[in-house]
Amino acid sequence: MSDAPRPPYAYVCEDHSLLLPFYRRHLAPLWFAPVPRWLPANFITLASSACMWVVFLLSLRAADFAPVPLAATFLILTQIYLGYDHVDGMQAKATGTSSALGEYLDHSLDVYHGALVVFAACALIGSMPPLVMLFVVWCTLQAFAATMVEEKERGALYFGKFGAVEAMILFNAFYLSWMIPAVRAWWTSPLVFGLPAYTLLVVGGSCGCLGATVDCLRRIGRLPPSFAAYLVTSLLLTGALARLPAPSWCAITALLLHSGDYGGRVIGSHLLRRPPVWPDFLAPGLALLAPFGPAWLPFVLVAWLALKTAWGMVTVVLPLRADWRWRNPD
Repeated sequence: MSDAPRPPYAYVCEDHSLLLPFYRRHLAPLWFAPVPRWLPANFITLASSACMWVVFLLSLRAADFAPVPLAATFLILTQIYLGYDHVDGMQAKATGTSSALGEYLDHSLDVYHGALVVFAACALIGSMPPLVMLFVVWCTLQAFAATMVEEKERGALYFGKFGAVEAMILFNAFYLSWMIPAVRAWWTSPLVFGLPAYTLLVVGGSCGCLGATVDCLRRIGRLPPSFAAYLVTSLLLTGALARLPAPSWCAITALLLHSGDYGGRVIGSHLLRRPPVWPDFLAPGLALLAPFGPAWLPFVLVAWLALKTAWGMVTVVLPLRADWRWRNPD
């Protein structure tokens, strides 16, 4: 695919966040101060992302850890991520090294990070039914994918009053509450109709993410066909994964990769002025067939999505490779 010539890169953002301006003015500078100016912003992006992938790995083995140290670890790692997720942009601006590659790395990884924060909360709870856990993660992924589609459609990234930063802080508050035995017991105690108190977290988080998705579509003014296809395929995949006869890591990894692949290619199509991209259509079919096929079919599903995601990254990173730097100029 030949790419149209790109105009000079410019980061366009409409920021209406309630907490983000305060965070950038008063908290992010504390993280920014010790960062040497020779360090490229992309390295900061990748390092902050690594914190969230450690959270993911720990979440997969949550049952092996005591609740208090695990929740404390989640809290520390997500705070480091939240800090340096803003520092990378500050570093790029301060050193004059803002680039399309930097935006791609930052935003394509953020598609995963929001879902990983939610998955970590579900892992702490432990007793959440698989379908409920996958659904709330799916809702989170919809909001991030819709944000990326809106940026492509409208040419600007939009932060609403209640967005990723506000949600991250709320989930950090949940991690903190999980460290208090009495509050932890309350989260799993029954409320109305015998539903556990953590249902409030599930319903509130899901409605917030779906509301953010609807807001994105409202600002776009239509339902883009490619995003409609993503909604359908990802929802079918979510339902099929809840019945997947395989380790739980297969299900969550497949869901993350399916959405991460789509969201990453959407960002790439925006930055490279490419036509709209479509989600993977094979994954839902493989997941639906898995209960009737051989035991190794779920692993084929994950391998396919991993290869598809990697190839999608290559098709974006290669045209932007001139933006990469190993060290900022002195």
